[in-house]
Amino acid sequence: MGLEMVKTIQVLLACYNGERFLPQQLASLQSQDDPCFSVLMQDDGSTDATPALLQAACADSRFHLAADNGRHHGAIGNFLSLMHQSTADYAALCDQDDLWAAERLSRCRAAMEQAEARYGADTPLLVHSDARLVDADGHTLQESFFAHQGWDKTAVSLPRLLVQNNVTGCTLLMNAALRRLVVQHGDPRQMHMHDWFIALTAAAFGQIIFVDAPLVNYRQHGVNVMGASQQTQMQRGAKALSQWEKGKARIALTYTHTRAFRDAYGDALPPEARRIVDAYLATERMGKLRRVLTVQKLGCAMQSSVTRLGQMIFG
Repeated sequence: MGLEMVKTIQVLLACYNGERFLPQQLASLQSQDDPCFSVLMQDDGSTDATPALLQAACADSRFHLAADNGRHHGAIGNFLSLMHQSTADYAALCDQDDLWAAERLSRCRAAMEQAEARYGADTPLLVHSDARLVDADGHTLQESFFAHQGWDKTAVSLPRLLVQNNVTGCTLLMNAALRRLVVQHGDPRQMHMHDWFIALTAAAFGQIIFVDAPLVNYRQHGVNVMGASQQTQMQRGAKALSQWEKGKARIALTYTHTRAFRDAYGDALPPEARRIVDAYLATERMGKLRRVLTVQKLGCAMQSSVTRLGQMIFG
């Protein structure tokens, strides 16, 4: 019997003015222990040393510049462009300023291969993991992003994800079936966040698998920093519950994003997913009490006690 071909992974690295942290991220990619991966890199029109750093990285035969390198697409558009160009069996999104554990790709590959064995390679599949929050110098702020956010690791269904996303783009791995759906239907001009759109696509058409390990050091710095990164969940919750306009805006965003998702897929949505999406959108026009009760009945519950309380107050 011949040896089974190892499926390929393509890391899609989107960059823009990233010279400060990019060398460390490139080094962490070079240190991946996965047996069969490459890196497709695309600069979004940087004015610093980023293009030169990417060019130098190509000395490693696993690293390549994308066809649209240097053109401006915007952050979401850059990732969508890379996804259009990807030809691998699996694709992993990569930010320029994080640090990946050496087993980031191999752990996600193992989970993906198990999922494909169970559901079939033609099923759109998404694997994602926890992350560790670190500061600009790489010092740990929080060991678990999920615990810090109060996210529910079991929240992988469409109703749960319509109202609160827990898939962080820099931790995900998608198979070709999922990538093709996203690039066929996704419009970066209509996306609030690409990882949320990808998560909803996987939940509606396939399956989501969570790897319970912090496989990415998710760097907080400058405009990227989470203002609450040093606060407890209760401190952040108390602040959020006191901000009426922001609370209402957060609920409104779930309807805006759900509507954009429905419009992107239209009749291509599976019947049950379309029923759930339409039912959630219909609650926007209901009176307060009926809306809260109907949202609960649909299973569209946010993921922590604080956010669920906010959902009842502001929803």
